Amino acid sequence: MVSLALVLGVIGQMLSIRTGFPSIVFFLIFGVLVGPEFLSLVHPSEFGEGLEIIIKLCVAIVLFEAGLNLNKEEALSHGNIILLLITVGGLITMIGGAAFARYVANLSWEMAFVYGSLVIVTGPTVVQPLLRRFKVKPNLKHILEYEGVLIDPIGALIAIFVVEIVLIESSHTASGLVLGFGGHMMEIGQVVLLVAYKFIVGGVLGFLGGYAATFAVKRFYIYMEDFVDLFMLASALAVYGFAEMLTPEAGLVAAIVSGAIIGNLNIPEEEEMKKFKGKLTILVISLLFIFLAASLELDYIKDLGIYGLLVVFGLLFVVRPVEIFLLCVRSGLSIKEKLFLSFVSPRGIIAASIASIIALELQQHEVEGGNTVQGLVFLTIAISVLLQGGAGGIVSRALEVNDKRNKVVLVGANNLSRLLARLLERAGKEVRLIDTNRRLVEISKSEGLDAVEGNSLTVDGLEKTEISSPDTLISLTTSDHVNVLACRLVRIDFKVSNVCALLNRLASASDTEDMERFRVPLAFGKKIDVMDIYSKITEKQYIVFRSWIKKETIDSIDFEKLLPEHLIPLIVERERTDEVFVYHEGFNFEVGDIISILDVDPLSPSPDILREPEKELIIEV
Repeated sequence: MVSLALVLGVIGQMLSIRTGFPSIVFFLIFGVLVGPEFLSLVHPSEFGEGLEIIIKLCVAIVLFEAGLNLNKEEALSHGNIILLLITVGGLITMIGGAAFARYVANLSWEMAFVYGSLVIVTGPTVVQPLLRRFKVKPNLKHILEYEGVLIDPIGALIAIFVVEIVLIESSHTASGLVLGFGGHMMEIGQVVLLVAYKFIVGGVLGFLGGYAATFAVKRFYIYMEDFVDLFMLASALAVYGFAEMLTPEAGLVAAIVSGAIIGNLNIPEEEEMKKFKGKLTILVISLLFIFLAASLELDYIKDLGIYGLLVVFGLLFVVRPVEIFLLCVRSGLSIKEKLFLSFVSPRGIIAASIASIIALELQQHEVEGGNTVQGLVFLTIAISVLLQGGAGGIVSRALEVNDKRNKVVLVGANNLSRLLARLLERAGKEVRLIDTNRRLVEISKSEGLDAVEGNSLTVDGLEKTEISSPDTLISLTTSDHVNVLACRLVRIDFKVSNVCALLNRLASASDTEDMERFRVPLAFGKKIDVMDIYSKITEKQYIVFRSWIKKETIDSIDFEKLLPEHLIPLIVERERTDEVFVYHEGFNFEVGDIISILDVDPLSPSPDILREPEKELIIEV
């Protein structure tokens, strides 16, 4: 059963990469198909009470990974809006969702508020794949991402708070006990204090646990160099477990707080750890969501009928816009930007997980309506993800909030990359460098370049560059293998078609074959002696000049072969269209193009196609 779920999880991830839709769409379909409702191959009920424990542990891992990727600078840059969305916004969503569930689907007020509390959360596991499909302005991207990360534990605890109130009411009704207004308010006050206590306990333990784990890694790194990622996973689960032992559900807050602390303290092997946690989270989400979907009884969705759809549409197209327009009055956002934020609010794995936990808890206390709420939550997830994933690109273009900037991402922050970055910026291009070497990243920043530390062979690393399909990626590291794989990854995961890679003159046959097999163009039109070029740039034994392309240059059989080894074509400016390209193998010139060329042997003569009167020196050292 577990093996089948894992296999289907991998298939779902592959389909997600292929189509661009969030993977939970496919997990939901697969889970329902293999569950008791259809093929009856997966029976989560066989886990008994252990199912709730599995769900909670999986949710803790997902929240910890979300915290790891929380960047405090970006979060604080939109702090006021995000704070309003995760506090007042959550309250508006809960009340609005409850009202629609009560008056449209005719749920009891108790179950209506349970539903409203469950759909507060959005979540990065669904928001990020959607934003990867359509490139929007950075401010909108950051607001949606950090709203999703921070509202998950808040929404989960609010849902648990609401359920506690429902259980109090049901226990009094079952016993025939009448407390009166004062008695009810006293018990509700106790529940409020309990939830606040859970937040405080989880926050404090998460903070202390995150700092303790970071200190241990930095202090004893030499002893745990090969298993930092495993140590951090164990630390996260230990913090979660200890918080749960003190008070249930506090572990959710502890998980995300500890992740956020660790992710912002620059520990050794941070990128490798995030890569490991990312893969683990994918595995956990795959397994968890397929189990949850398999446990879903479709009759409860069918019984809702058209009214269930109306509740979901009311939540998405009435409640969410009211929330955004009320809370973003002084945000500086335009009407179109607010409309886009109103449109994008997909529900994901946390909503499904907590809904399933609550349904089990209500069943144990013999409270009716939990399964209906679970079905309505899953219907909300399916419709929100499919609708917003399918139409998000169209809506972003119609509202003109898509990011039209076409930047160049350079993999590697070595001196050749930095030289190329300065030339591109001089020509008016936005450039961002990415490198795993922190020293090179800092040097780039000191030179005024935009650079981020990250692994270009991971999706999380590339996401730091905010690359999307209209952009260009040039891979210029010292590793031919990395250069080719980075181009391949960005093509598959980010649908970026404009790529090219540097190859060393002594590149292995396998790397050359991979470049041809993956159809990655050769940067600069030829293989180069990388270390020699780096040395010449370091020793300032080079110049850069521009040359105008004439008709005879275009008519030449092979431009690259006519250039001697010491001349390396870098960028081409097309004045007719104001376009700028990085030169690569097979590039098609137009008359009037201007090509910038690196000359690492300035004393050698230039070929006939680059006549001296047509050259303009732009960098001389």
